[in-house]
Parts: sequence; structure tokens; C-alpha cells
Amino acid sequence: MAIRIIYYGIYILNYAIWIYSIVMVIDAILSWVPSMRDSAVGRIINRIIDPYLNLFRKGPIERLSQTSGIDISFLIGLLLLYFVQDYAIKWLANILFRIFA
Repeated sequence: MAIRIIYYGIYILNYAIWIYSIVMVIDAILSWVPSMRDSAVGRIINRIIDPYLNLFRKGPIERLSQTSGIDISFLIGLLLLYFVQDYAIKWLANILFRIFA
């Protein structure tokens, strides 16, 4: 029973990360057209995505975006999500399966 709960929990977590990464891509596309970003949907997506991306918009990345106008926080955030989805969740699943199996 515990293994089934772990399995479904990991499945839901993977699915949530996938949905969040899709919303991140939509936010990046909306940022290219200011009128779309200022729409109601654009503001909602912005409220969902910006707190996560603001974690990466500090320090050297902030200076890079100020000097060059290129914001790479989206790429760093997306790569981190993919790392968590592909590696960290699998490591956690293996640990939990060994404990409860």
C-alpha cells in the first residue's frame, strides 16, 4: 500500500513539474509581445512564474541582464526543473522504495 502511495505521489509531482514547465514556456512566448503579457491571462501567468524566476535574477545574472539585455533566468529555471524531474525525484523514489519495500 505504501509503495502505491509513493508511486502515485511521484507521478503527480512529475506531472506538476511538467505543467509548470509548459506554463514557463508560455510565459516566455508572451514576453515577446507586450500586449499579450499585459492581458489578464498574461498577468496570471506572470504571478505564477515570476516568484520562481526571481530566485535566479540575482547576482551575476542580474548584471548580465542589465548590461546585455538578455535574461537567462528562464533557462536556468527550466534546466533546474528538468534536473529535479529527471534525477532528484528518481533518487528520492529509490530511497523511499528501499525504505518501504
